Amino acid sequence: MRLKSITIEGFRAFSRQTTIDLDADVILLQGPNGVGKTSLLDAILWALAGTIARFAERGTPISTYAREGRARVELTMSGNDGDVVLTRATDGTAEDFVRLRINGREYEQAAATQQLCNLLLPHLKDRSGARDALNRVLTRGVYLQQDLVRQFVDDDSAADRFALVSEVIGAGAVLELQAALEKSRRSWAASTTTFRKEELDPLVVRIAQIDEHLARLSDVGTVASDDARQAATTLFQQAVALLGEPRFGPDATPTTPARLDRLLKTMDAERSRLERDLATTRNLLEQIPELSNSAASDNTGEKLREEETKLVDQLSAADEAIRTEHARLAAQRQAQVIATDRAQRAATMAKLALQDLGEHCPVCQQAHDVSHTIAHLQALIEIASEVGQTTTTDRLGPLTDERAEIQASLNLIRESLRQIENDMREREAQRSILTARLSDLGISGIGDPGTSLQERSIAIEKMLGTLARLLSDGERLSLQVLRLGEQRQRDELMAERVQVTARLDAASSRVGSEEATRVLSGQIIDGLRDASLAVTAKQITQIAPLFQRIYSRIDPHPTFRITQIMAGMERGRGKLEVGISDPDTFAQARDAGPLLSSSQMNSFAVSLFLAMNLALPSLRLNVTILDDPLQSLDSINLLGLVDVLRRFGAHRQIIVSTHEERLVGLLQRKLRPVQPSERMVTMIFESWTRDGPTMRTVEFAPTTDEQVIAA
Repeated sequence: MRLKSITIEGFRAFSRQTTIDLDADVILLQGPNGVGKTSLLDAILWALAGTIARFAERGTPISTYAREGRARVELTMSGNDGDVVLTRATDGTAEDFVRLRINGREYEQAAATQQLCNLLLPHLKDRSGARDALNRVLTRGVYLQQDLVRQFVDDDSAADRFALVSEVIGAGAVLELQAALEKSRRSWAASTTTFRKEELDPLVVRIAQIDEHLARLSDVGTVASDDARQAATTLFQQAVALLGEPRFGPDATPTTPARLDRLLKTMDAERSRLERDLATTRNLLEQIPELSNSAASDNTGEKLREEETKLVDQLSAADEAIRTEHARLAAQRQAQVIATDRAQRAATMAKLALQDLGEHCPVCQQAHDVSHTIAHLQALIEIASEVGQTTTTDRLGPLTDERAEIQASLNLIRESLRQIENDMREREAQRSILTARLSDLGISGIGDPGTSLQERSIAIEKMLGTLARLLSDGERLSLQVLRLGEQRQRDELMAERVQVTARLDAASSRVGSEEATRVLSGQIIDGLRDASLAVTAKQITQIAPLFQRIYSRIDPHPTFRITQIMAGMERGRGKLEVGISDPDTFAQARDAGPLLSSSQMNSFAVSLFLAMNLALPSLRLNVTILDDPLQSLDSINLLGLVDVLRRFGAHRQIIVSTHEERLVGLLQRKLRPVQPSERMVTMIFESWTRDGPTMRTVEFAPTTDEQVIAA
């Protein structure tokens, strides 16, 4: 099957509808960059594959100047069974519209895509993933895009290359079955692991727990449940008789271990309460003698109060004596001051008189006895000096000391009285507390409470003895009930172990079956791997010579002249490695990238592409498309490529685009038709406008007057 025509509208560089005739053996697209050559080739790829991988992240292929805001491509292919018309359209928002018309029938959407895959790759008929396989085959073996020349060599891994070749030659079903089995095997392994973890392992752990529990259970003689029940009833009745029914609340005879445990806890709590009551009673007995010895303290207080009264009177008398003494001393000091003042004035006047004394008085001029007067005046002066030296008796110091002694004695007596009063208040408080505590015990404070307390202490001790005996009986009974429970628990554990063992056997059988299935699936997977490797390796043996011949024709490297293409297995996955070697030194490399220049590597990749294109037996599209190979190869390598393409003419419809006129001329000469049935056209892209490319078509007819020497 080959291409016949294409109608493009709103796709990339083609904004208006354009129909292009592709019904030729050789189609050359020539024109400067950016005028629509690659857009035409991309339209062919998009119609067939529904996607352009290198534009996957750049948005929609719709032209900016599309009149209806959508892209539409109609591709017509011709074959032995007639024409096939494929239409694909998109508005950039929803799923592409796809329609396929073949043999008078039309298919749309998913049905159209599936029919197209069935038509071009018949061995993938109705297979899931056929569309992806078709896309890989088209981009690796039909259409060599100018910016993805080395995709199959550099970008694709060895496993991807192996999968592609296996898919194309029909071994993809084996790989799919292998992948499905591996997935199922992993799923089985995960399921088995989960089942083992969630079902089997817990059963093993449970059996170990049961065995450990059985080993811990005491293996003693059996206990009769009727004897234990009768003993529990007797114990309960005696406890009720001793302590009273209200102590046990709504509980009845302890017929269960829980009730027996509750009864024993209640009895133990009552024992603690009785022990506290006994301690309280004995404490009260010790306090009664102390409180009865308060009379002596009262007599001592009366005597101290009498002494206090006497001392208060003595202190008052001492204060009065001190006041009297102060008054007497003040009067004496006042009289002494007056006398001293009078004597001082008389002495002063005597001294003045002595100074002016004569035979006559200086005042009255009377005659007087001068010696007698002088003697009298001197006597007045001496009296003044004697008056200032007069002393008085002071009794204030002894009186003050006496009062201090009385005050100190009074303070001591009052301190003793306060201590006695505090002791009396404390005894009264203790007496009140004792009376209240006796009242709480039902004993009146009147009379002899000691006797009542003594009787109460004896009664409590008797109850504690009885209660201790009952608790001892209860503990023995609890041990019997525990053994009875262990007997029942042992029987239950044995029954559970039988059930768990049966479940464990069933689970182990299931795990064993799944493990056997996993092993069998592994053997099948190994067989499928060997089969896919054998089939793919056989196909590789057909591709390898063709790859070598094409590479030799292009002749990119003077030393590394031998190509290598090898199929193998690694970690259960097929791999396809491509490398080169030096036949002179036997040096070889599984990766040609580090040894070749960029142009040489492009030649290597183009050679592998052409070998794949020519050796794909299952693809029913006999077309080879090269987008501007001049940008990827050196001029000398182009000569070899053109020579290879000349030999492709008998097997493939060839479409080549280029911006170089000299290459077009070389291709026109080398690929010119030599038979009347052959046809070659050159589409010259002159310019581009918003309406789309401006181009013209030049057709080359066979030259009949020339003799063909070699083809």
